[in-house]
Amino acid sequence: MRSALTPRELASAQRALARHLLGDRAFQKARRIGVYWPVSGEISPLGVLGHPRTRNKIFYFPVLAGPHARMLRFAPMTPAGTWASNRLGIPEPRAGVRAQKSWRHLDLLIVPLVAFDGSGGRLGMGGGFYDRSLAARGHRRHWRKPRLVGVGHAFQELPRLPREAWDVALDAVCTEKGWRRWKL
Repeated sequence: MRSALTPRELASAQRALARHLLGDRAFQKARRIGVYWPVSGEISPLGVLGHPRTRNKIFYFPVLAGPHARMLRFAPMTPAGTWASNRLGIPEPRAGVRAQKSWRHLDLLIVPLVAFDGSGGRLGMGGGFYDRSLAARGHRRHWRKPRLVGVGHAFQELPRLPREAWDVALDAVCTEKGWRRWKL
């Protein structure tokens, strides 16, 4: 269904998603926000970049640090920064190791998904990068930083997804139609 979306439909979904994100209290309070570069018809979170309400925020993009990396680091987007495609063909900011941060550094992490369910389950593209990178987050009982928000098209919701022990649950999902919250 994602691949059948027209550029006009994708742009409309991006604008609606941006309105919902910008109006959210958790998003407004967050200073360091992880986002991603959309591929394969994924809904784009990039509509929030450059908005006046995001002036004091720093946006970080996932990077695969090294040719065999299995976990994500996060590099800040800078106005004069350079970009290059990683081994999966996804653009990422070029930043030195010192500029790259762990997910623990973020206040809010917006992640893509293939599907989600009504209890915070998330199905990704199958690489396991987010689940491996965020595995330690699942061991926290009280303080759950960063807040983990999946974004997708509303039609990507399924009644129930299978869960594996390594799957990291979402705190909320935002679609072009609004929010679904579990833990925020």
